[in-house]
This record gives sequence, C-alpha cells and structure tokens, in this order.
Amino acid sequence: MKYALIRIADAADWQVYHAIRRSSLWEERGLGGYDDARPQERFHHHHALLLKLDEVGIGTTRLDDLRDGTGIIRLVAITASLRRQGHGRVLDMMVENYAREIGLRVLFVSAASDAEGFYMATGWTRVTTQAPELLGYADECVQMTKSIAR
Repeated sequence: MKYALIRIADAADWQVYHAIRRSSLWEERGLGGYDDARPQERFHHHHALLLKLDEVGIGTTRLDDLRDGTGIIRLVAITASLRRQGHGRVLDMMVENYAREIGLRVLFVSAASDAEGFYMATGWTRVTTQAPELLGYADECVQMTKSIAR
C-alpha cells in the first residue's frame, strides 16, 4: 500500500475531494446544501488536501494556514467503507508533516464529539487557552490542539 497526501490542483482531484466530503460529512449526517464552489476552498493560504491510497482518493481535509505559525484542520473525512482501518491515523500523521514543512508549529481542530477519542489517541489535547477566533465553535464539537514544533 502506498499513501500520498497531495494539495489539490486538478479538476479530477477536486471532484474526488468534494465527493468524499459531501458523502461523509453531509449526506451521512442527513444534511443537505453542500457547496463545492465555496471560495474558501481555493484561498492561497488554505490547503485542500487529498489522501490517496495506491493513487485512489480515500480521505480529505483542509489545512488553513493562519500565517502566524498556527493552522486549523477542517472537515476531516475518510471514505465510509475504509474507516477504522488506520487510514485516519495516516492522514493525521501526513497532515502534521505537511503542516510542519510549511512552517506551522501548532494546529487546531474543532472535532466532532464522537471523534474526540481518535484525536486524543493521536496526540491532540483539549484547548485550555484561547483558541483562534477562526476556529469557530459548535455545540457538538470539541476544540483541540496539537503542538508540532520540532
């Protein structure tokens, strides 16, 4: 098995990225209104990332670089049929490495409450200080952070 984490650049990868997110984060939760044309996806300092396994897209996230050494992980998703097989841990590790390579030292995520255990197991902790305002807050989410400085 060969993993790759890519910053999305071509139309085919954008389609896979949006299909995974739409299915995993909207449709499976009974939500509608997914918008694959949101301008935030293409901001220069927002990194739309696709996890590929043997050249097939299986997971997504977006890493927003706040340009102060911190970043926000948004909308993490793994294809439903591939969950609980370790791919989320691989995505977490590869995003951490990517973030470090672009100069980030601290990451934040607003994790769904049912994913808190996963994040704790991969080195994240609950936010105990001021989180970036851009992280946002939702009742069903837990604000978490991870230091990646090395």
